[in-house]
Amino acid sequence: MMRNLLPFVGLLFLWACSGNSDSGVSQEILDAGLQIEDTEIGTGDPAKRDDILTIHFTGYLSDGEVFESTYEYENPIDVVVGAGQLPLRGWDEGMLGMREGGKRTLNIPAELAAGEQGMGEFIPPNEDLTMEVELVGIASPPEQWDFPEDELESTESGLQYFIHEEGSGDPPSEGDMVTVHYSGFLKEDGTYFDSSVMREDPFDFQVGTGQVIEGWDEGVLMMREGEKRTLVIPPELGYGASGAGESIPPNATLVFDIEMISIDN
Repeated sequence: MMRNLLPFVGLLFLWACSGNSDSGVSQEILDAGLQIEDTEIGTGDPAKRDDILTIHFTGYLSDGEVFESTYEYENPIDVVVGAGQLPLRGWDEGMLGMREGGKRTLNIPAELAAGEQGMGEFIPPNEDLTMEVELVGIASPPEQWDFPEDELESTESGLQYFIHEEGSGDPPSEGDMVTVHYSGFLKEDGTYFDSSVMREDPFDFQVGTGQVIEGWDEGVLMMREGEKRTLVIPPELGYGASGAGESIPPNATLVFDIEMISIDN
């Protein structure tokens, strides 16, 4: 799962100074009133849609009051840029084209921010915002593991799976602690939404106890240490009609590439 976002983000997960219009931001959103100023350009390749950005930010209301800042928490956050993960469209798409080490100021009109509804205690209705963003790091999302779909195996529940590499030893029992690496994608279009591999932080949980979605519990209970397996999880074994935040829409079929690192009995 993504690094925990701040309370503000959790309510949802023209370069003016240089005269350069190749900011990576669409003309549509610039025409809608988004204003961009790069105070430091940074180096390396520009951020493109679906890249994973590690950022610091400070958000200001129109009167200059700070409504949230990562600097108060010391740690930056990770976001998938241009994928609708962030609650403000002008912020989300306004980071496209940034380079590592760069700093950008976004002046966001209300209609590209929280609009008429506002956002809880943080942003009043119809409020123009300013976001100061520092791009700490940039990474491309992982690629899905290839497999022939006609070789997927199915269980009675509707879960499908493909084993890329066999593991060894016994599979876990319900209640065992397992450690896995995973990357998750939407089956419909392959959109990436989360990865422990990108964070270099394996995920630990008690399998078979409801700590994860049903498809995970069922699929991981079949895995052996060292095994690499793709799970194709239908909505009824995933997040169902509700979806999950901005990243997983309602009734989404999910694809997870999972490596079983260890099993602790």
